[in-house]
Amino acid sequence: MARVTGNVLGNLRGKLGNLSARTVEGKTILSARPSSFNISQTPESIEARKKFGVTGHLCKFIMDLPDLVSIWSKEKLPGMSVFNTLFKKNYPFVDADKPTVDNILTPGGFSLPVQSAAVAADNVSLELNALNTAAVISAEEVDLSVNALIVYHNPTNPEDAPYSIVKLTKAEAGFDFTTAYTGSISLDVVQQALAAKYQNSILYLAVASKNADGKVVQYSATYSSQS
Repeated sequence: MARVTGNVLGNLRGKLGNLSARTVEGKTILSARPSSFNISQTPESIEARKKFGVTGHLCKFIMDLPDLVSIWSKEKLPGMSVFNTLFKKNYPFVDADKPTVDNILTPGGFSLPVQSAAVAADNVSLELNALNTAAVISAEEVDLSVNALIVYHNPTNPEDAPYSIVKLTKAEAGFDFTTAYTGSISLDVVQQALAAKYQNSILYLAVASKNADGKVVQYSATYSSQS
């Protein structure tokens, strides 16, 4: 394996022959792969590969939510990208066929004081106790970002994918952290059509407080529920 820290090769990513390249913190890391190898077909290896696929799929959706990326960028493991850190933290919790209620959107945080959270055909509804009952809120925290994923599973038609994921986010400007919150996030028509194909769902929620410059100040732990 070789690390390229200058600009001779630029930033490389992907595969070339038996070389695999990725960029971490501005450094290009080259790894040599064996010219030939046999893929293990043991039950354990097959399950591990399936879990890798599920974890990667889940993490791509988390990475599509900018405030969650901002949170993880401050918590990434040494020598790892944000995506790889997120992958490492979520891999132990997935099943071979779908994410589980134990997967996470955030690396810890304050406990989200959920009174109720429900997935309907066209929206997610949410009721929270006042956030200042769960965290110490400073004067710079003026806005709230609500982030959610829904994993739909158990398809009505067995020909459909075993699970599908929908991402949702909502910005609450001038948020009052001292009072209870009631709100909802709507699903668009494409998301509604996707949801209609499945009989069950797993909801993941996390919120982040933000300052006037739009920077995350603090964030909640992941709340999850299934139905």
